[in-house]
This record gives sequence, structure tokens and C-alpha cells, in this order.
Amino acid sequence: MLTLGYRQLAEFASWQSRATLFARILPSPEALNTALQQGFTPDRLIALRPPIGLALETALWQHWHITQVITKASGAPGGQNHKRQLATKLGVRLIEISRPAIAYPHQTDRLDTALHFALRYGS
Repeated sequence: MLTLGYRQLAEFASWQSRATLFARILPSPEALNTALQQGFTPDRLIALRPPIGLALETALWQHWHITQVITKASGAPGGQNHKRQLATKLGVRLIEISRPAIAYPHQTDRLDTALHFALRYGS
């Protein structure tokens, strides 16, 4: 099962003939159209808006006999902890893809510094 979002589905299009792939995507026309264009059939699409509770996540994985999940390392808002717990419980291989680190040239946790920067460089 892929829980990476619809933009990454093209990367897995060639796997459609080699594996049974399910994709969990947002329930939007753009996501649905993209998934269909990449060869996902409606019976292999799970269109849900997060957050998804542990009980529903468990039911989905069990219903479709999920053996592997490829997901973004999205933290608590993306249900990363639920996925880890469930993968361990059900013996499912979980592949978490981290987002690349971004090196920001200026960082602060102080409001006055941020405001000064915005006023100095803003237009």
C-alpha cells in the first residue's frame, strides 16, 4: 500500500503488472484522476482524508491483506506512529521515506528577529 500522496504514484506505475498495489490518496478530483491515469483501478484506491484512526487503519490493512506499506515520514499529523504500531502488530513491512532536509540561510525562534528580517527584506 502506498500512502505517499498522488504526486508520487507515477514512480510506481511500472509496478502495476508486478504487484498488487493499493494507494491511499486524498478524496479530491485531482488525486483520483492522477491515480487512474497511473493505472490504479478504483478497487485499488482508498480515498480518505487524514487523520485516520488506528481502528480504521487496522481494518483497511487487514481487509486488503496488506504486506508492505510505503509512506512519507510525516509525523503525528500523518499518522506515522499509528503506522509503526500497526506494522509491528501485523508483521507488515513499513518503509518510511524521509523528506530531504532543507538548509535555511536564516532561522530564529524569536518574533522580534523574524519581524526585523521581514521588514528589512520584505517588499
